[in-house]
Amino acid sequence: MKRIRLVNEQNIEAVIKEVLIHELQLDAAQIAAADATMALLGRGIGLDSIEALRLCLGLESAFDIQIPDADLTVELFANFGALHAYIARRLGARQEPA
Repeated sequence: MKRIRLVNEQNIEAVIKEVLIHELQLDAAQIAAADATMALLGRGIGLDSIEALRLCLGLESAFDIQIPDADLTVELFANFGALHAYIARRLGARQEPA
């Protein structure tokens, strides 16, 4: 997975979906139709714990971020919107001056 250089709100969503489709081999039509309220676990996309970890690894690589183990919670994977917001915060924190 290549890293995203220019990041904006649309890129974040697109990259999450790209990782789900290409790295986790999920149905492209289902992923493309997903909105911010679509659950990632259970009745939504249906990720299991191993797939959630694979998703995190793909996102870490794509966005050049670290997702600490402490952040790997059910809330993080509640839906696309929660994951999108988390990544946006991580990217924002990385860009803030120290």
